[in-house]
Amino acid sequence: MSEDQKAVLAAINQEHGVLVSPEGVGSSAQGEPKVLITMGSDSDLPLMMKAVDTLRHEFGIPCLVQINSVHRDLRTVVEHIDNLPDSVQVIIACAGGAAHLPGNIADLRADLPVIGVPRDLGALKGIDALLSMVQMPEGAPVAVMAIGDAGAVNAAIHAAKELAIGEPTIKQRLQAYAEKRKRRVATQNQTLESKLNAYQK
Repeated sequence: MSEDQKAVLAAINQEHGVLVSPEGVGSSAQGEPKVLITMGSDSDLPLMMKAVDTLRHEFGIPCLVQINSVHRDLRTVVEHIDNLPDSVQVIIACAGGAAHLPGNIADLRADLPVIGVPRDLGALKGIDALLSMVQMPEGAPVAVMAIGDAGAVNAAIHAAKELAIGEPTIKQRLQAYAEKRKRRVATQNQTLESKLNAYQK
């Protein structure tokens, strides 16, 4: 590991974030984070691992993972977001309920695209989070994905598309990912007759 990479990891650790890359997590991770994935609580982590894993395994994109709660510790949120590594170019923020996190970040970082992932929880099952993200006022946009698992995966793909504008390698990986999805449909068609026959019994 180079001295520059060690310095990046040390700075990230001081800011309470964890670097994740195709090579590993934390001290075993490599590279500089291109995407911040943040959430209000570690209870959101199982959902957001779908975004983390899509970024690192499908597209080879290192990301920084961070907990930020605007309802419990707003001052720390401001400090974290103001002091992101310069390498971060896209932010993915997950929240449920009132879902203030993506909107607050969009206001704090007018220079970075923010992608919101509504979490399916509470009495309204994520509808409240979806609406609070979608209804951002003019001037503070949040690109909002679907509620739940599909939203987390799509947020990672959307972030990769943002990065692909300036990185041909990521563009190639996006095209390969699309081809893999097409092959899955072809495979399903190859086994379709036997599945249809099973319904006749």
